[in-house]
Amino acid sequence: MINLSATSIGCYKACPMRYYHRYVLGIVPDEDTDALRIGSNYHRIQEIADMEPGGVCECSVSGYTPGPCPLCGGTGVFPDDPMDAVIAHLNQQYAAPPISKTIEEWETERITLLYSLIGYQWYYNDAEYVVEKTEQKFDLPLRSPITGNKLRARLKGKIDRVFSAGSNRFVHEYKSTSKSIDPDSTYWNHLTLDTQTRLYTYAAKELGLGMCGVLYDVWSKPKTRPKKLTQGDSKKFVADGMYCGEGFEVVQGSDGDAGVIAVNGKPAELEPGAKPGTFAIRETPEMYGARLLQDITQRPEFYFARREIAHTANDIEKFERQLYNIYKGIGNMTKTNGWWEDENACEATFKCSYLGFCYNHIDVGPDEVPEGFRKIGG
Repeated sequence: MINLSATSIGCYKACPMRYYHRYVLGIVPDEDTDALRIGSNYHRIQEIADMEPGGVCECSVSGYTPGPCPLCGGTGVFPDDPMDAVIAHLNQQYAAPPISKTIEEWETERITLLYSLIGYQWYYNDAEYVVEKTEQKFDLPLRSPITGNKLRARLKGKIDRVFSAGSNRFVHEYKSTSKSIDPDSTYWNHLTLDTQTRLYTYAAKELGLGMCGVLYDVWSKPKTRPKKLTQGDSKKFVADGMYCGEGFEVVQGSDGDAGVIAVNGKPAELEPGAKPGTFAIRETPEMYGARLLQDITQRPEFYFARREIAHTANDIEKFERQLYNIYKGIGNMTKTNGWWEDENACEATFKCSYLGFCYNHIDVGPDEVPEGFRKIGG
């Protein structure tokens, strides 16, 4: 039986050998890429922010969490303020940095996610959309578009939300990107081919939810990073504790010059100036978050965009045929062990996690787990 999800379908379309390593052998890198980790965490905190305040926590519904639930603290009741759960989740996810990240980089990533969500909630109001369905899981048989018979494959996934707006219905999908989301950006043209939402609109139809378009909710990830203040701005910050509209607790060492300066109880990185008593402060992650939030409020359209994209009956039919051919291709490659590499996908947009296997002609078997990878099951 072949289990197909949006991620596995996209993986196979990008490169069959990548699919083989990830979904047949079930080996993944020990450490996620930045893009995957940030995108997954952004999607998750949006999901948490949408949960019912004071309702039954998801841990009580699922019956299982790996350790005490960070969202409810083991009470089984979701907090009255969803942001409390968001912060608890992020604190757990970013408790300790991986070996490839400094403490500052790791905390900056956490702050970036948190303040971006705050900015998103300030910018949007979903009053124009009526939520019809949430957390709609699906596990559907794949059928032949020729005969209609069930095939040895299942389509699996979860639709976060289904909206209605007047007579129109939309599958809601969060996306994160490093690309421009300007109205004339080719990013939007690319989304018309998006595998994930085509699968979701297909599943919505099969589940009896009717024909749906897609409401894409896109976040353009900040491209700025913590910076060094000027000496003048540093002096003012130490004096009044105000930075980008937010107040901070600033404590300076007794020596009166560069010395040690703590911002909200944490040492700040300083660069002594040429003259005695002068210095420049480098933004702490929290200071960076204040500047990021200020920028979001000044130009929210740079960071957030929504667009409705229609999926027609013809689009769904084409996708059904595509799924069938993917199913046949995976089946044939499995039988013949004839997995091939798409060399054009090795370093396109991002470097493939399995690049070293292909470039160095290393054959990985079912019982092998190379260094730097872990087994999660096929």
